[in-house]
Amino acid sequence: MPKNCFVIQGFGKKQDYEQGKLFDLDASYDVIKEAVQGAGLECHRADELLTSKIIDQVMYDQLLDADLVVADITTLNFNAAFELGVRYALRPYATIVVGEEGMNFPFDINHICIHTYKHLGEDIGFKEAKRFQEALKELAEKVVEQEEVDSPVYKFLPQLPSKGYVEVTKKTKAEQVQRSAHAESAPLRYLTDKAKSAMRNEKFASAADYWMQARSISGKDDYIVQQLALSTYKSKQPDEETALNKAKSILGYLKPHGSFDPETLGLWAAVHKRLFEINEYHENLREAVFALERGFFIKKDYYNGINLAYMMDVKASKSQEPEKGELHCMARYIRRKVKQICKQAIADEHVRDNEEFWILATLYEACVGTGENDEAAKWYAEAEKASKESWMKGSMDKQVQKLRALLNLT
Repeated sequence: MPKNCFVIQGFGKKQDYEQGKLFDLDASYDVIKEAVQGAGLECHRADELLTSKIIDQVMYDQLLDADLVVADITTLNFNAAFELGVRYALRPYATIVVGEEGMNFPFDINHICIHTYKHLGEDIGFKEAKRFQEALKELAEKVVEQEEVDSPVYKFLPQLPSKGYVEVTKKTKAEQVQRSAHAESAPLRYLTDKAKSAMRNEKFASAADYWMQARSISGKDDYIVQQLALSTYKSKQPDEETALNKAKSILGYLKPHGSFDPETLGLWAAVHKRLFEINEYHENLREAVFALERGFFIKKDYYNGINLAYMMDVKASKSQEPEKGELHCMARYIRRKVKQICKQAIADEHVRDNEEFWILATLYEACVGTGENDEAAKWYAEAEKASKESWMKGSMDKQVQKLRALLNLT
């Protein structure tokens, strides 16, 4: 029977607040899995092994029994750090720690051996993926063959069992395999892949069903809750307002008012912005502005910024002087900040084709909002050239048309 590797890692996209970057950990996992399989081991993450039971049982089984554990602590995900600690307590060796090179690792972690890789956010570049994959494959082969203590727990507490706690348990790998073979429901990765596929095909009601199933067995992972809320409000089922209110209820689990997650705040803002457009309740306007403001000052990104500026103008249109003038001034100030962010982003050699259009479209909207018409015309022409699909330009034109009407621009 081939040896088994368990990967400790978050699922989907996770935010690193210190770097202000969103990392797709599924892309990291694909590279890690290929490297480990190349070393002759079976490789699984918790979302690939789940049965009808919740995540905890499978996770603890693997932390004890796996011949090798690779722990990816990118974004300093609390769950990943906790699981790494459990593994270190259970097994003295065969644990590899990896992480994105830009991370500022805490003291208790930064003096253990961490193998770093460079992540671009959405994916890992081809050259870097190849380099990291080869290095990890070689390391995995070495670690599983040599019983060298890598757990700081066993280094500093030599009175613990020399081979850890795997030998003092009665559970066998055969029982573990048998339990997996009699799984009563699909692995979490299967459900999330089906959900993502449905969303790509704009089948949002089906996607919401898959995300709901995933949530029931995932331990309510934040990413899964976010995607469930997104697909729910985009489904517009049974009607748009009902779907938005349902999404609002789903997001409530993530406690948006105390959240520092820009994705959660962005979704909270989107839901309330759309609700305001339907019913014009002041509460929805207030919540949209709150979430966009918090998200922008956390992430300092052009998406939250340009939407915050627009909603400031919307709020101004519903206000009296002097607040009305103050809000318009704040909107113009934010747009100037957004222009700086966009110009830095567009100069980045790693900017993706699909992101280039939205950066240029944001520059166009920002210039319209600040009254810089000549510069606005320049960015409009650039965005038009970068548009890959007709709906992209249509979306840009529609948004700027709304802004012009709001600001009484001709």
